[in-house]
Amino acid sequence: MAYADLREFIQRLEAEGELLRITTPVSPHLEITEIADRVSKGPDAQNKALLFENVEGSPFPVLINAYGSARRMALALGVEDLEDLHHNLARLIDLKLPQGLGAMARRGGELLGALRSLGLGPKRVRTAPCQEVVITDNPSLDLLPLLTCWPDDGGPYITLPQVITRDPVSGARNVGMYRLQQYDSRTLGMHWQRHKGGAEHEQEARQIQQDRIPVAVALGGDPAQTWCASAPLPPGIDEYLLAAWLRGGPVPFVQCVTQPLEVPANAEIVIEGYVDLTESRMEGPFGDHTGFYTPPDLFPVLHVTAITHRANPIYPTTIVGKPPQEDYWMGKATERLFLPLMQLFMGEIVDVNMPAEGVFHNLVIVSIKPRFPGHAQKVMYGLWGLGLMMLAKGVLVVDADVNVHDPGAVADAVLRHVDWRRDATIVDGPVDQLDHAAIRDSYGGKIGVDATRKPDRTPYAPAAPCPADAIRAIVGDNWHAPCDSAVIVFGIDKAQRPVREVFEALWQVCPHANLIALDSFVDTRNLSDVAWRTLGNVDWRRDILIQGGPVDHFLDDAAPRSPIALDATAKGPADGHPRGWPQEIEMSAEIKALVDSKWESYQIG
Repeated sequence: MAYADLREFIQRLEAEGELLRITTPVSPHLEITEIADRVSKGPDAQNKALLFENVEGSPFPVLINAYGSARRMALALGVEDLEDLHHNLARLIDLKLPQGLGAMARRGGELLGALRSLGLGPKRVRTAPCQEVVITDNPSLDLLPLLTCWPDDGGPYITLPQVITRDPVSGARNVGMYRLQQYDSRTLGMHWQRHKGGAEHEQEARQIQQDRIPVAVALGGDPAQTWCASAPLPPGIDEYLLAAWLRGGPVPFVQCVTQPLEVPANAEIVIEGYVDLTESRMEGPFGDHTGFYTPPDLFPVLHVTAITHRANPIYPTTIVGKPPQEDYWMGKATERLFLPLMQLFMGEIVDVNMPAEGVFHNLVIVSIKPRFPGHAQKVMYGLWGLGLMMLAKGVLVVDADVNVHDPGAVADAVLRHVDWRRDATIVDGPVDQLDHAAIRDSYGGKIGVDATRKPDRTPYAPAAPCPADAIRAIVGDNWHAPCDSAVIVFGIDKAQRPVREVFEALWQVCPHANLIALDSFVDTRNLSDVAWRTLGNVDWRRDILIQGGPVDHFLDDAAPRSPIALDATAKGPADGHPRGWPQEIEMSAEIKALVDSKWESYQIG
């Protein structure tokens, strides 16, 4: 089902009881963030899309958290349930693409042809709602209610854009979702990371000595168009073609007024401009989806040449930060839709889950039907070689009958079937540019874990309890054993005692326990927070210790199982981490108090 525009989607959300209109005056400087953060982490009855109708400093209302639940994300993409996404694409693949291993190498291109054959190519129009108002004489970004999301952000940001560029050589369109920091009324920082399509266009332009890249930033339109800007499609495949398939009809386009680009005609707002490749400025810090501030770095500058918009536009935005947030559900839609594409190349894959605590790239849980020794390793390497899955820092493989979406079932598989000396594959490779734990920028240690059953190995039985008094004597009171004595999570002040010394002491009293060390201020009983910190703060080459050290993988099956210890504390030069450690995101006490005082007036519940 295609939505004509964003406001038609808003009408659907309201009809479904998924939208709250807030008329209380609010500030785009931190206040909207605090409200949205509370709502996104609150109970289901409170977690709604929010339409702020009275935003200080701008005549435009602000829509946020529109995609912040499984239900709203499904509504956005025209399905009843997110599971429908992978079923629908699987049927398209089966219908349109050839069968057999020999055809696999051609399938990506043939899928593109299949989409085109359905009549989903671009539809061009002469007049468009997004150009009801055209500003080319001194276009000012100050017109827009850009959010300052977190206290230490470098400035206001555009966070839910469709950034449109074309390949300088082939002319192929790319649509990406890259944050844009407002420097002043006419310039924005263009944060396209090195692994993204926009950055690739920049590099190609430099190679042919082109000094400018035309850019258009579309805000709003059919929600499928917005979501597709975040989809990790292969280079050369137009994201709007995927949006057209999802919406059941072509995306209407109109020519920009100052740049040689086309933009969705149904957008709310369009910012036109160019990136000057001879100029870069410091962008950031920015409170990112990792839950930490991305430190400042040099990025290209977008110069605004025009702003066009509807007569009464709605400004769509989002925030990111400690999970779960709205972006988790956008990523969940990506996961469900792209499952059939993974299965095209690895038919043994049954299901995949990227949990919220893994912030997309830190953990991928995959279930398979293993047929031979090393099958789990084959899948790990296959995923690491599949597009942006190369950035996955951890891949955990379980059997087909394990529900990858059930944390308890996955944990049970790990505890019953993993000997860390034999079943952990440690590699070095590319990681997300935002991975603060990596030893080098965008490059660090990664892990694959084979938690499938081993036909020649008896599953490990639960171990005997460890003496609580002895554990407390070593680590104090801030510790927790969430899986009886199989895992011990503890907080530590590294200034008082080295982490690895504590690991060895604990193994003296509890030799079978897997250990996780966190900073002393962490609540070790909040397992979601523990998982998020562990997955984000560990470099899998530097920060692990396997009892007994590395051994031959063909170890005698009668040997005892070796547990693992993870140092998930903040790192510095003394820990072998030379890059600096980012600041954790936290809203200011003043804004929390302000929102507390106004909460009843928002009428959120």
